[in-house]
Amino acid sequence: MKTLILSDLHLGTDASSATRYLDGIRAVARHCDRVILNGDTLDRYEARNCTPDAERLLKDALEACASRNGPPELISGNHDPAVSGEQWIYDAESATLVFHGDCIADCTHPTRLTDQMLMARLQQHWKEIGGRPQKFTDLISVYRRIQAEFAIENPPGRVSRTALEYVLSIFYPPQKPFHILRYWAGAPRLAAALGETFDKPLRHLVVGHTHRAGCWKVKNFQVINTGSFMPLSTANAAVIVDSKVNFVPIETLVVSGRTVSMPAPALARRIDEVQA
Repeated sequence: MKTLILSDLHLGTDASSATRYLDGIRAVARHCDRVILNGDTLDRYEARNCTPDAERLLKDALEACASRNGPPELISGNHDPAVSGEQWIYDAESATLVFHGDCIADCTHPTRLTDQMLMARLQQHWKEIGGRPQKFTDLISVYRRIQAEFAIENPPGRVSRTALEYVLSIFYPPQKPFHILRYWAGAPRLAAALGETFDKPLRHLVVGHTHRAGCWKVKNFQVINTGSFMPLSTANAAVIVDSKVNFVPIETLVVSGRTVSMPAPALARRIDEVQA
């Protein structure tokens, strides 16, 4: 059983490089039994009419990332909270929990007004129910529901940005990079803390959201962040073969679409080789 997990394609913004890799991903995905897109597949998908191209982009993603057994499984993210009703997926054989990762904290960017407003909404709800849920399964569904409602009520202005505009947005206001670095530093630990509350055997957690790719050993868990296809990040995949989970750079699997011309047996060998 081979499972390919990708995150943060952010299709729909000019800053994303994902479209350059879709042909290569298509070729690799066809040799997997299962593909999971772990949130922020689309850059904006609060509702089906949120952007003119949302339906077309979603169709493209489903076709390009289909496995040999059918369309990919979609997990919702903070940029596409209405794209799917799934907030997490558990793979029993490898004891792996896959979720987007934004629920680890109520606010990702304290300098952003919309994040401040969402945090206030969440904290008001926690107060009403007697505190922030501690158990992963109790927290994540409520978190995503409130976030989706908030996103629909507060639609973004201009959606698509160039790569330069995206990079500049990271460095303004001046304190924002420091908030990002602090969030990055704490994210693996916060994810592992949620993993401890999961009620099934667990060895691996696969997340996205922060765009900081990496693999960490925390609290007896392997925490994998597959990064993103956005500037200042690197795109990676988590590849599960039976009970083994590997962290693989996307460039190892595909070369900007050129993999599409590779013969099928060679593609199968390439997927097998990264498991060795």
